Amino acid sequence: MNRYVIIRSDTKSISPPLSEKEAIKKLKEYDMQGITSYLVYSNKYLDFDYINKSNIYEG
Repeated sequence: MNRYVIIRSDTKSISPPLSEKEAIKKLKEYDMQGITSYLVYSNKYLDFDYINKSNIYEG
């Protein structure tokens, strides 16, 4: 299963890995709220340290 993360421009936060369906739903929600966000494909070359990063949120 492909995993995606969303980066929000307003809070500079990074989401936990999401499925494609979850990520698209979040992007639409943020767009309706006027929040700029970016969708990034999570792969073996892009690894976020979820333990030590304060900008990662559970959404």
